[in-house]
Amino acid sequence: MTFTFESWMRAVWNSIMEPSETARGVIGLNIPRNALWTALALVAVINVILLGLLQLFSPSVMATDGSTFAMSPFGYAAIIGIFLVLFVLGTHYVGQFFGGAGTIEATLAIVVWFQSVSLTLEAVQLVLVLISPAIGSMFGLLSLGALIWVFINFVNVLHGYNSLAKAVLTIILSLMSTALCAGILLAVLGIGPTGGL
Repeated sequence: MTFTFESWMRAVWNSIMEPSETARGVIGLNIPRNALWTALALVAVINVILLGLLQLFSPSVMATDGSTFAMSPFGYAAIIGIFLVLFVLGTHYVGQFFGGAGTIEATLAIVVWFQSVSLTLEAVQLVLVLISPAIGSMFGLLSLGALIWVFINFVNVLHGYNSLAKAVLTIILSLMSTALCAGILLAVLGIGPTGGL
């Protein structure tokens, strides 16, 4: 299967417009676990690159004193990587607690795909920021709303809930547990905005 820019953008669009069908398709690929962990690491690195570019060109970021962004790219990658791994585990185990049927491989697959869609929208936002910061900011808000909707549907399909409310609860508890565990782990490792890696 050959991927082109057009086919990729069509896949991203379908993910937003038909998230449930997309989730079923992604899970149905049955990608090996090792490949999925590698893909998760890759999206973490790309996330750092795009985040750095957005910070560089966004006026709101440039207006700050810069103290928030004192870490090296490796430090950012460590934070994002740790967060993503913990979020995968949180989404999996919280879902299981509520009777969800999602496997760790399926959870990895939807998180990687979701991150890929998110990074694509981030890249589009970066281009729009260069054209017009106001348009870029508006697109960012619209993208956030779309991504929330997409992931709610992804989790609903992943765990076979047939209940968007249950999917929302799973996501909220997963984010809370991820934030708590990530905070503790990063503190132990000495990684933070003002020091560490």
